[in-house]
Amino acid sequence: MFQPPSSFARRRFAALAFAFAAAGTVAAPAAAQNFPTHPLRMVVAYAPGGATDIVGRMFAQEMSEILGQSVVLENRAGGGTLVGTESVRRSAPDGYTLLFGTNAFVITPLLHDTKTYDPVVDFQPIGQATVQSLGILVTPGLKLRTVKEFIEYAKANPGKINFASSGNGSAQHLAGEAFAKAAGIKMVHVPYKGTGPAMADLLAGRVDVMFSSLVGNMEHVAEGRLVLIATTGLSRSPATPNVPTVDESGLKGFQAETWQAILAPAGTPGPVVQRLNEALVKAGKSPKIIQTLAAQGMEVRTTSAEELRQLLVRDTTQYKALLQQTKNTLQ
Repeated sequence: MFQPPSSFARRRFAALAFAFAAAGTVAAPAAAQNFPTHPLRMVVAYAPGGATDIVGRMFAQEMSEILGQSVVLENRAGGGTLVGTESVRRSAPDGYTLLFGTNAFVITPLLHDTKTYDPVVDFQPIGQATVQSLGILVTPGLKLRTVKEFIEYAKANPGKINFASSGNGSAQHLAGEAFAKAAGIKMVHVPYKGTGPAMADLLAGRVDVMFSSLVGNMEHVAEGRLVLIATTGLSRSPATPNVPTVDESGLKGFQAETWQAILAPAGTPGPVVQRLNEALVKAGKSPKIIQTLAAQGMEVRTTSAEELRQLLVRDTTQYKALLQQTKNTLQ
């Protein structure tokens, strides 16, 4: 038969409960102070050599020095970024496995009929790192120098122009689709497993055009291996002040920007998230990163975890609408 505890037992239980609660409040800050105690892994869901790989390595190096532990970059391409992203989602939510993601992090789940992951629910934002307009890079063999010439050629040769991207559902892919729709032209999409392989074929003339980050590609433009006919922001890139925007070139209101950010598995403790965000923000103040990326047309823009969460929600809505318009799905 159950008997109610004595008043002494109740007081003892209450005291123990308070002690455990107090211990928990002390342990949380202590965990943040001790984190990290061993190397971290930051996954890039693209092949080596592309803009995300290059920028990810720069941030990893700076964050390694700030955190006092190595941040090792790991390339895991495939499945339109799904392979690398899923590997992070399935990892322990302890802050030691991170994703250096792009707009494709939001886009990829929208391309699948079967459920993959929820970018807002299944991941813990750490913070945004960069933002950038894209460059429309054309192979010199086409002998096209302006957006107007490009559109006129595409209309005279419907379906003849093919454009490369780092994969189905990438921001590069959707930028190309959005441009084709705005210009009223037909282009054939050629997806690759990463920016590196796509850029290699563009340089070789096996594909015609690519809507790509300028990071790592300005030398190709300067030496005539590629022609930069426009950038996709509403204002000109500081790195290419003499190159017009698509908006200036006749397609009023056209805009396509990409971002890069760091994310962790859902459930990562708040103090660890805060520690990682502090390291990210501090890394973003590195003169080396700021100057190097500015020369390539990329802006360092670090944010809080909550600001990144709001961006993910906003982009999910916008990309869903764009996909409905273009009717692009993975088969």
